[in-house]
Amino acid sequence: MSKKKVVIIGSGIGGSGVGALLAHSGNYEVSLYERNKLIGGRFASYEKDGFKFDIGCHLIANCDKGALGRILTLVGHPDWVEWHYAVKPAPGINFKGKRVRFPKEIDGLGLPPEEVGKIMEFYNRALSIPEEEYDAWDKRSVYSLLQEYTKNETVRSVFSLLNRIFFVISDQETPVGEYVRCTKQMLSTRSNGYPAGGTGSVPEAYVKSIKTDGGQVFLNTPIKQIAVENGEAKGIILENGKKVEADIVISNAGNRPTVDFLVGRKHYRPEVLARLDKYEYSGCFSMIKIALDQPISDEKMVMYIGRDDMSVLDEERRAGIIPEVLTDVMAPVISNLDPKACPEGRQLIIAGGGTYPTPEKPDSAWFKKLETSLFNAVKIIYPGIEKHIMWTNFTASREIDNLFGEGGNIVGISQKIGQVGPDRPFLVDPCVKNLYHCSADSGVHGIGGELAADSALRLFELLESK
Repeated sequence: MSKKKVVIIGSGIGGSGVGALLAHSGNYEVSLYERNKLIGGRFASYEKDGFKFDIGCHLIANCDKGALGRILTLVGHPDWVEWHYAVKPAPGINFKGKRVRFPKEIDGLGLPPEEVGKIMEFYNRALSIPEEEYDAWDKRSVYSLLQEYTKNETVRSVFSLLNRIFFVISDQETPVGEYVRCTKQMLSTRSNGYPAGGTGSVPEAYVKSIKTDGGQVFLNTPIKQIAVENGEAKGIILENGKKVEADIVISNAGNRPTVDFLVGRKHYRPEVLARLDKYEYSGCFSMIKIALDQPISDEKMVMYIGRDDMSVLDEERRAGIIPEVLTDVMAPVISNLDPKACPEGRQLIIAGGGTYPTPEKPDSAWFKKLETSLFNAVKIIYPGIEKHIMWTNFTASREIDNLFGEGGNIVGISQKIGQVGPDRPFLVDPCVKNLYHCSADSGVHGIGGELAADSALRLFELLESK
């Protein structure tokens, strides 16, 4: 039996992951096209002066024991990525300049004993929700459930931080069901951490697997459009005009960009476009990558809470007010997770946070204010860091937008209420035959890149069942 020709657009986790699975099955002739020189999309990594950086700011929720690792296992190469868990010490919280191990040192938040008890009641209630009820609970927010147990602003600040790190949305938007799914998985696997060589080592391993199993990968090769004839995807047209024919086309570009730019809205029914247009994206992170001339910390990950006046902070965010010191910051010490991330005797820290709405036409002064606000938080997390900085690199929504579009968001279509589970965007294109979508947009469950890996696993299972 002849193999089906599959063309994949994009080398992000979804595209490279499903490509590896299809190539390994032996039933498909896989060709992957990536418009950039880096592999991995938002999971890509690059090097500068011996320091290894990620495009995003990542700590992987479940490493080899989650969806990312499952793909490697299925293609027969579980050891192609070396994982380092964030343990000894485990991630901690910096609350207004004070280190707190959560939940072990919860007293460090200055909470009355009765509030500590209410947190435990909330946790017990949330984690006792049976799996068959998750979808129903996806209609309620974490904020609304927490309010039943406590209205303490400090308590809310902790859960707000976790929601923004998990899903890059607020606690008022986060569905209880998805929050519980992901939290339970993390508690079960106890394997959050980081891949050696940077997050890019994961899609790079998938691409290596594609090649090992006879597939082809083309970098620096932009796609102009998907070739559609009589309602059926027939291949792709490269930017240079060359047509590449295929039996199956898989887009890792995101559902909306695929429909709007690669296929064209004229091929879609009005109700499909209306559904797609209603989806909202996750928030944007600002990130500062800091190269240090010597190690200054033995920690692996710090989460910073600078304020607990959450009601006021909500209003400021909606008004687009950037505070003097950014709150809700995650700061992994990358070189403590992966010693090869920088030259010996140096240290690499990445701090990211601040899901603040980007103005329609932000100027350089706005981004500079955001950078200063984030760096002020870094100075609280790591006192005296300024004395050891070799150089810094700041990125925000404009850089992500230039690379990937979609408003500079970090994940893709968000997992807010009304956009989870069966309400996620389509995996199988509803109007163009033999066209499939495989990215975080079409993933159903997971945190960050694991959402895209979930999409790859689901699409592979679907195609293999045909």
